[in-house]
Amino acid sequence: MTSIEEVIKKLSRNVRRHPESLLPGFEDAGGVKLAGGYTVIKVDGFAASRALYPWCSLSDLGFRAVTAAVSDVIAKGCKPYIYAVSIGVKPNRSEDVERITEGVEEAVEFYGGYVENYDTNVGEDTWIDVFILAECDLKPIQRRSKVGNLLILPKKVGLSFLALSEYSKGKVPESIEVRKFSCRPEAEPHLLKLALEMRHCINGSIDISDTLYEALQQLTEPGGVLTTEDPSEALHPLALDYARVEGVPKALALIASNEEYIPIYSVKDCCVDDFKEVLRSLGYQPTVLGVVIGSNEILLRGVQVKKVIWDYSSGSVKIQ
Repeated sequence: MTSIEEVIKKLSRNVRRHPESLLPGFEDAGGVKLAGGYTVIKVDGFAASRALYPWCSLSDLGFRAVTAAVSDVIAKGCKPYIYAVSIGVKPNRSEDVERITEGVEEAVEFYGGYVENYDTNVGEDTWIDVFILAECDLKPIQRRSKVGNLLILPKKVGLSFLALSEYSKGKVPESIEVRKFSCRPEAEPHLLKLALEMRHCINGSIDISDTLYEALQQLTEPGGVLTTEDPSEALHPLALDYARVEGVPKALALIASNEEYIPIYSVKDCCVDDFKEVLRSLGYQPTVLGVVIGSNEILLRGVQVKKVIWDYSSGSVKIQ
């Protein structure tokens, strides 16, 4: 069976691209040079049946959908400016449009910019698509790495893994922090200052929107990653405690973290100390995830790990 990713890769080779396009066709966003400046174009969408935990609201769905799109824009080093939103609801559920819109407006207030267009429709699911035009002071950062680059994660992750694990057991997370994160994760606009100040150090970036495993794979292909740090260095304390109590390997809790909406930066080794220092000055706790290697594999402390990917058909994580 052909995967969605394979279909998109095939289509991206044939679409009519802008003559001033700045990013490869199969990137997380598009980028073009317009009127002497740089513009990023991003579209992202969610269906409630696959993306909304039962303890979250439709307003949360609207907020989270904007966050997902903004996160890719921030990973490119750009600032969201203009939004257009398409919302679909089930028959006889027109009031849901208002609830979703509330979350959209709250997110736009948080990230900045303006909503210039709404579209509504009716279907068999509840969904939202978010389109963003973003402004860039410099050329948008590509999704790429070079052998020898170090991969830096600005903050600890894992709350997403905890939430999904509890959901798969039919439970609601006990932690208020976990429930809040799973309903309304926030992208990191403060990282735009880092991307501007340290651009000379950055070879590439990607945000964690599927699994961390996939982010590492896509950022480094055709190469791979070798990590030397204990996975606990990159895990949120709540995720670390959960893994210990539930008997889950820390490595799995790390690479199965998903929809964290935080970039991973591929940084020149000569800049790493300065890069981390700027992150700390912005209030972050950076972790060096590993070094980019020539072979196409993900090695955690020298041991190759299984693929951990987001399965769109089930709306969950799958280990291959």
